[in-house]
Amino acid sequence: MTNNTPRFDIDFRAEYPTLTQHINGVDVELTDAEYEATIAAWEANQAEAAAAYAAATQKAADRAALLAQLGITEEQAKLLLG
Repeated sequence: MTNNTPRFDIDFRAEYPTLTQHINGVDVELTDAEYEATIAAWEANQAEAAAAYAAATQKAADRAALLAQLGITEEQAKLLLG
């Protein structure tokens, strides 16, 4: 069985101790400032994705709890609301 839960615990500095960019056919290592800015952007994206995933997971759990409380299936709810 495959685990489809996304990872939000990536340590970018450990996984990518250096970063390069390909410029005119040459790989050039990022400066410290460029490296820090890139890692900061990745960390911000990771935090945003984690928050969105948590919100979607909570919404699905809330929906399932409400359907269980009402004693109806999702298909029946769609029929009632459609």
